[in-house]
Amino acid sequence: MAILAADRWLPAPTIVPPGRSLSGYTLRPAQVVRAAVLLLVVGNLGRVPVFAIGAKDAPILFNDVLVVGVLAVGLLAAVRAGSWRVDAPGLLAVAFAFVGGASAILAVPRFGLSAVELAFSLGYLARWLAYFGIYLVVINVVRADDVPSLWRALEATVLAFAAFGIVQSALLPDFAQIVYPSSERYVDWDPQGHRLVSTLLDPNLAGALLLLVLLVHLALLSAGAAVPVWKPILLVSALILTLSRSAFLAFAAGGAVLLAVRGLSRRVVRLAALVALLGLPFVPWLFQFARAYGRFRFDDPSALSRVAGWVRGITVFADNPVIGVGFNTYGFVQEAYGYTRGGKATFGLDGGLLFIAVMTGLVGLALYVGMIAVVMRRCRRIWTDGTRSDEQRGLAAGVAAGTVAMLVDSLFLNTLLFPFIMEQLWVLWALTFVMSARESKRVPVVRGPLVASFPARPCADRAR
Repeated sequence: MAILAADRWLPAPTIVPPGRSLSGYTLRPAQVVRAAVLLLVVGNLGRVPVFAIGAKDAPILFNDVLVVGVLAVGLLAAVRAGSWRVDAPGLLAVAFAFVGGASAILAVPRFGLSAVELAFSLGYLARWLAYFGIYLVVINVVRADDVPSLWRALEATVLAFAAFGIVQSALLPDFAQIVYPSSERYVDWDPQGHRLVSTLLDPNLAGALLLLVLLVHLALLSAGAAVPVWKPILLVSALILTLSRSAFLAFAAGGAVLLAVRGLSRRVVRLAALVALLGLPFVPWLFQFARAYGRFRFDDPSALSRVAGWVRGITVFADNPVIGVGFNTYGFVQEAYGYTRGGKATFGLDGGLLFIAVMTGLVGLALYVGMIAVVMRRCRRIWTDGTRSDEQRGLAAGVAAGTVAMLVDSLFLNTLLFPFIMEQLWVLWALTFVMSARESKRVPVVRGPLVASFPARPCADRAR
């Protein structure tokens, strides 16, 4: 099979050749990817613990099964096509995984890891590679005319997640304990009261999931594309109910990127004014809601634990600066530093790129940052190209803003390695590859119903 490292598009194969069908239906790999994206809404409601070390378990997620199905279909399609593309971000991701795995193996003699502990760590690396495989499948099997439907599937998933989350916030407090009544409080799932957690069972992760689609909506509006106004209003409402300070800060960072890229859009300003007007009667209640959960304090145990984690991570990185301590070995390595492994949270670090550096050192960090830099440069080529449609340029700007937002959010949460968030990112990053292909330049993307309260502005360069 040929490996193509260029941004060019080849016709995507079908599982059933043209003219043939299974029960009269032709299955295309892009449809399988769409189905997996839609079922992402199940989130943490589908967990089956199969392996554990101390307080840390390694569950099989319903979403993991779907991802494996997507990989199988993608591999079959690649075999039929006789080719397999790996672009620059894909090559950098493979190199990053290699460094993480090699570092974990080298950590065995350095930190006294057992064979079981090594297998546990490499198992999480295998999951990371599986979710990365979605990126490779999309760039190989998704065609330019598949982009709108794949975007709409991701959008529908997050909108459903937000709608259920609002109901859950109002009627189902401590939802994680309702779903998993035998879970240990403050170890498996923290009680969150009436904060929005939806199907991820965590308000901060829920905020991160909402952010990506919300920022794309704002980017589309600023580019002149049509977006039904109820969609961003629903997402903003859900985001507020998470009371996630990390998500609010990440939203500000993503908004700053959009401001730098698109400038101040009157349509976005009008949307902000409408949200403010609709939310004005709820301000006293929101203030009390946030105050009840200590959201106006920065000396609470949650914030202080993050600072302590950063200091600990910097110490470990300073001692292992080249290739780090290995992928997902951090919980075991901390014991070598005299820290007690107190729960599953000790295997992670709320430090974003700092955690990447701790696990894979400067080598892995350079590869990971390089991967993101290539994606951002690809997004910039799209949003600065005046021959493209408003929808394409808006989607590219939204992906760039969402990527920056996730980097900021990950400073306070282990977002960069959370499967549900990374699946979103891999799909969106892959869509920029499909849009950047020469053959897709004149194909309109993200076409939705033209029923927005803020109509799309006329644009002479709209794709015909």
